[in-house]
Amino acid sequence: MPLAPPRPEHLHAIGVDGPVAVIGDVHGDAVRLHRLLRKLEGRTILFAGDLNDRGPDTRGVIDLMLGVGAAGVRGNHEEWLIALAQGRFDTFALHPRMGGAATLLSYGIEARSPSAVEAEAHRIPFAHRDFLWSLPVAIDLTVCGQSYWLTHAGVPPGPRFSDSLPRSEIVPWLVRNRPDALLWSNNPPEGALAVDRPVIMGHMCQVEPIDLGHVIAIDTGCGTTDPWSLTALLLPEREFLTV
Repeated sequence: MPLAPPRPEHLHAIGVDGPVAVIGDVHGDAVRLHRLLRKLEGRTILFAGDLNDRGPDTRGVIDLMLGVGAAGVRGNHEEWLIALAQGRFDTFALHPRMGGAATLLSYGIEARSPSAVEAEAHRIPFAHRDFLWSLPVAIDLTVCGQSYWLTHAGVPPGPRFSDSLPRSEIVPWLVRNRPDALLWSNNPPEGALAVDRPVIMGHMCQVEPIDLGHVIAIDTGCGTTDPWSLTALLLPEREFLTV
């Protein structure tokens, strides 16, 4: 599935001097997200992508994120929804592995053919379109003086350029030249490339969140079936909260 047209600000910088929570893949589970957000009051809310699909209430998930002023990165699942908001529907979203049918229904779109779905794209609120379109591929994050990279799929192992670039330049280079690698790479966290700072990622489901030092993986399978859960990484404590 191709990326939606890129924006020049695909790499955002965010600095926070107070407590932060980075939420893993939500996948349409607004009930569990609401439960988690109630435990995170007083924190700046960020997310690691994949707000939509699979679970029943993508629209409710985005409403909740807008309500708390959340920022985050786009995941591979946001890509097709961003494209639809621009009038282009990729039927790959309907594949069972993607779970896009649930997202369409959450916006009241029952059509399934590309032309019919595109004709109903107006059902996606403008606030949701702007929010999705603004999501960067990566965030250069600083929390209380500690730096992190936030990308949906982490940093893939062994890119050919890794020996020729300073480690501090690898993520920015990928954002500019291979953004798909930061959204779609299916590599386990333990195989992620170590760069100049810890990388916070979602995308790869784990029964429990893991902190391996160079990478912190927080996708615990929300939006699928039990016993999967939703996890937030608490910073600067570097602790997990799971519901």
